Amino acid sequence: MASATSVQPSELRLDPITNTATLVAKGRNGRPIGPSICPGCHEEQTPPAVCVFPPGAPLNTPGWKARVVPNLYPCFSQAGTNQQFQLPSGLNGIKDPAGNCEVLFETEHHSYPIYLRSTEEVAFSLRAIVARHQAARSGSSAKFFYAFKNQGRAAGGSLEHEHWQLYTFSFIPPAIQQQYDRAVQYFNNTGRSLYRVMFAAEAAAAARVVACSTHFFTFVPFAAGMPFELRIVPHRNSADFSSMSEDELIDLSQALRDAVARLCAVHPGLAFNVELHSAAFEHLDCPWFCWHLAILPRTTTQAGVELGLNIMVNPVPPEEAASVLRAASVG
Repeated sequence: MASATSVQPSELRLDPITNTATLVAKGRNGRPIGPSICPGCHEEQTPPAVCVFPPGAPLNTPGWKARVVPNLYPCFSQAGTNQQFQLPSGLNGIKDPAGNCEVLFETEHHSYPIYLRSTEEVAFSLRAIVARHQAARSGSSAKFFYAFKNQGRAAGGSLEHEHWQLYTFSFIPPAIQQQYDRAVQYFNNTGRSLYRVMFAAEAAAAARVVACSTHFFTFVPFAAGMPFELRIVPHRNSADFSSMSEDELIDLSQALRDAVARLCAVHPGLAFNVELHSAAFEHLDCPWFCWHLAILPRTTTQAGVELGLNIMVNPVPPEEAASVLRAASVG
């Protein structure tokens, strides 16, 4: 199996018309699809751990609850040179962008979906993400941290063992920067956070709220682009995911478990993505952004309108989806 050190350097290419970024990562072309990288089942092909929870648990033998390993097929290299380049035509980008890619295995057990785990078992994974978020900030070139979960083949999952992927970027992705620009403009004009205003409006409307707890609430967004799309947001305004208290982390673990359980009760065998949106490192103390989780069920296929115009087509009204999820029976 190829190792991370043999992967060809990536290129970050920027589109001057759409202001989008594309990672040309040829080294990921041969990554496996299936069970070949799996702690316990295929330990010999699983990289040594860089972090485990609970602290003090065995790094590479049974006994851990959450385990972080290097990604064998990374988009970035920690030793990346970040070489800016520009072609004679004016097209430009970054060759060999610096960064880091890791895989967080959420449980020792090969088949143990999140909705069957206890709140404390889910909490181990979130503690690991917090720890890697905090570790990533120590990198001299690190600017942005992104954690995501691809569950199921239709959602891009390439490993059967449930896991998160943790990416550290040396740049702020253009789409994220555009969101920041809108949020800053709104804050400068009104003195309020666009995110808090939106979250408060969702809570007040109630029609799209699915669940509410001490520290978080879960809702279907007003303009949800996918059927049964969910957001989990904190009551406390904070741009920094890793600033959670232990009580908040436990509450978030329960909220995430509950949300996935509701989705899978309505759609058994559901493929879905989970995205953690925390502020870029230079904005961790900003008042205009609030971190949140997004859950994107893959019940439909994106086609011409979505891909060509970036206009999502959702056949299930968000209010109807919220009603169905509220009524779902979960353990």
